[in-house]
Amino acid sequence: MSTFVLIHGAGSGAWVWHKVVPLLKQQGHLVITPDLPGHGQNLCSLAEVTLSAYVDCVGQALKEQSEPVILVGHSMGGGIITQVAEYYPDRIQTLVYLAGYLLRSGETMLEITQADAESILLANAIFTEDQLAATFRPEALKEIGYGDCSDEDMALVRSRLIPQAVAPLVTPVSTTTGNFGRVPRVYIECLRDRTIGPTAQKRMYTALLCEQVISMDTSHNPYLSCPQALAGHLLALQNSKSVNGESGAQR
Repeated sequence: MSTFVLIHGAGSGAWVWHKVVPLLKQQGHLVITPDLPGHGQNLCSLAEVTLSAYVDCVGQALKEQSEPVILVGHSMGGGIITQVAEYYPDRIQTLVYLAGYLLRSGETMLEITQADAESILLANAIFTEDQLAATFRPEALKEIGYGDCSDEDMALVRSRLIPQAVAPLVTPVSTTTGNFGRVPRVYIECLRDRTIGPTAQKRMYTALLCEQVISMDTSHNPYLSCPQALAGHLLALQNSKSVNGESGAQR
């Protein structure tokens, strides 16, 4: 049995994993899906939503487990698990980036997006007057990240998305090869992604080599559009060489 800790992305919550969780549990695995601070049921003020708060939240989830976990970060969750791995490398079997921000030390999530010519995220962002949070143009939401999602999925998304605090997105990660660098990494790229373009994803997993790169022909949120395939990839990792800390082949 493995323990999966699934970290959601910007503006969302643990609810995004509702299709994937039962598929992992059916195979006998433990699945933890925390709401990050300011998201879902984890309520706090906007001022309290920081990268450090996110990292502390995930770190606490790791400390509560008896064995190292498979830590999955989607989108913004990728930036978070990168910093988490710096502080808790021995509590992680494998880092899995699901169309996630795989950042080098000193980089921020926002600067990756600003340099991403394939992303339509910032072009459709609506910032609050004080620039501390952002939402997205409702009419562009499907194109941004949900191009292959059903009407039912979109109804759920529209009812649950919340403004995203900017602070975590502009805070650089700080990592070392001795901590973050020794945790095995796997990248799941989404080839029809308009949030983090495929070229930007490739640039990240080329700069920080991963033991394995898995390609999914989906938009940004395959946990909604292709949950069976995504769960299959995650289940395959538990027995893979990368999860056991050995070197695998990069695609």
